[in-house]
Amino acid sequence: MKDLGIRTMWGTLFVIVLTGAILLGPYAYAMLFLVLSIFTLKEFYQLTTQFGFSPQLIPGLFVGGIIFILSFLETNNILTSKLYFVLVPMIFFFLVNELYRRKENPLGNIAITVLGNLYVSVPFSMLNYFVFRSNSPEIVYNSSLLISIFIFIWSSDSGAYLFGCKFGRRRLFERISPKKSWEGFFGGLITAIVAAWLLSLIFTQYSFSLLVLLSVVTVLAGTMGDLIESMFKRSIGVKDSGQFMPGHGGLLDRFDSLLLASPMNFFVLQILQ
Repeated sequence: MKDLGIRTMWGTLFVIVLTGAILLGPYAYAMLFLVLSIFTLKEFYQLTTQFGFSPQLIPGLFVGGIIFILSFLETNNILTSKLYFVLVPMIFFFLVNELYRRKENPLGNIAITVLGNLYVSVPFSMLNYFVFRSNSPEIVYNSSLLISIFIFIWSSDSGAYLFGCKFGRRRLFERISPKKSWEGFFGGLITAIVAAWLLSLIFTQYSFSLLVLLSVVTVLAGTMGDLIESMFKRSIGVKDSGQFMPGHGGLLDRFDSLLLASPMNFFVLQILQ
């Protein structure tokens, strides 16, 4: 009971800080998510050291931060998308830098460093495309889509837990996550769709069908993201990716669903809008 109380308290605080920063405006949002992206990437790199890799921590974190900043500047029409080409010499720097590190498994070290940027930094940077919407000739900060995606993730997690505890019989992916069930998955999906319906009454600028589609994509991609992170942790025998929040594990544990839901929802919005 005490553990549940601690978990609930920290979970509530996490939601308040996250949504509060998003609602406060573009700079509070950008500062928080830049910091979160860097520390989540750091946690990923630290996790991979338990596989025997030695990722380039400082250069990797620097490039990860640059990716988010470039995305922020590009979505605000401050700089053009051509500036992304600055990442090309940075990637080659990983190759050259490994020559001087004298670490074992240089190929794996480079691959893990780049993978961290793709797996963590790029999905975080794509969040800028959800909140900065072009309303020619101005760029408008609108947090409703980003908040919706987080609500889909949180409602799905809650629904999956409740339905899974009550009705869970058939394992979803027992080899990777023994506690997840198909009943929990569909319970989470139903809960997210209900959340989409409620949000359509609040965010009337978006159609119910669009929000339902985003909720389904979020649940599908988020479930895969959760399983992928569980695969990483299971392969090295750890329960949590870190100790960011008591009862909740690390930042990767908090954002594993978002890391796949963000790029998949970005793809859907680019197709539809």
